[in-house]
Amino acid sequence: MKDRSSVLPDMAFSPDHHHLYTMSHTQVVQIQVEHCDQYSRCEECLSSGDPHCGWCVLHNKCVRRDRCERSDEPFRFADEIGRCVKVSAHPDSIAVSEHVVPLLLEVSNVPDLSTGVTCSFGNLAEVEGHISGNSILCLSPTSQDVPLIPADRDWSGVELKVVAKETGHMVVSTEVKFYNCSTHSMCLSCVSSAFQCHWCKYRNTCTHDPNSCSFLEGHVNASELCPQLVRSGEVVIVAGDVKPITLKARNLPQPQSGQRGYECVFSIQGVTHRVTALRFNSTSVQCQNRSYVYEGMKVSELAVDLSIVWNNNFIIDNPEGIKVHLYKCGAQRESCGVCLKAERRFSCGWCVSEGRCTLRKHCTSP
Repeated sequence: MKDRSSVLPDMAFSPDHHHLYTMSHTQVVQIQVEHCDQYSRCEECLSSGDPHCGWCVLHNKCVRRDRCERSDEPFRFADEIGRCVKVSAHPDSIAVSEHVVPLLLEVSNVPDLSTGVTCSFGNLAEVEGHISGNSILCLSPTSQDVPLIPADRDWSGVELKVVAKETGHMVVSTEVKFYNCSTHSMCLSCVSSAFQCHWCKYRNTCTHDPNSCSFLEGHVNASELCPQLVRSGEVVIVAGDVKPITLKARNLPQPQSGQRGYECVFSIQGVTHRVTALRFNSTSVQCQNRSYVYEGMKVSELAVDLSIVWNNNFIIDNPEGIKVHLYKCGAQRESCGVCLKAERRFSCGWCVSEGRCTLRKHCTSP
């Protein structure tokens, strides 16, 4: 109606009560009393507050009761939110490497489905659903048909739809997650996954099947059991000094027959250095005697990335980001006053006879 200010107070329903007639001095306008079709989900439909709308279950749409076929039969028409179809899937997640997995869907508030249903997994596959009481059994797609998983995640979700053969429309849907444990390359991320992932520490792999681990004692499914470095104070070393580095750890594996031992891997100014290491026991490892240097005198302290590896490329978790700190007393400390302001942990002092900042043991006449 163009001129709303001229609307007359007299209004009337159509005989079927589907429309409302309103008038102005120059017009009569027919208005539909409901717009149920704007709601695409049962919960939206029944929480809209529109008393004319309800959910037609086997046609999967929000309509007036008189527009829902056989609406007087049990559960075919829902007129309150508590009567929306509910579903839960068991299991609700599947490993991508599993071939075909039976999925049991427990459903409630559903009408008679004796004409049959199909289970549709997104665009992947459609299979026959087997009904038993309030349960529907669906078989998952084969491992060749599962969805691709994004590189930054270990799972991908697929909408599982139950479709009624009677109408060809969806009755209910739920998400099923397909997951891939092998995307995890470290123990802690593996066992912290939201899925049933297990770490095989002697194979350095993450799997959904613990029976695939080579040794029973190598099966890890809790973070406190993962091989990992443990902080025990800052590792500070004078650049150029030859000394071992001892690190505390937990659950360090003993290499098995045919497996190589431990190494410490340092990245110093973009260059990788591998140093032989000795595993004392499951809680201690030592990088053997070696000197570590870095270029230049403009940096007095350099934090160096450290990895402990065994069997050539099996990396031990370093959850606290432990680094080795190399330092040079003489860098940026060219006077006695500046030298003596160096942090105590560096043990720097002024060598009077040589006129430089250094360690006591490096001063010829302290």
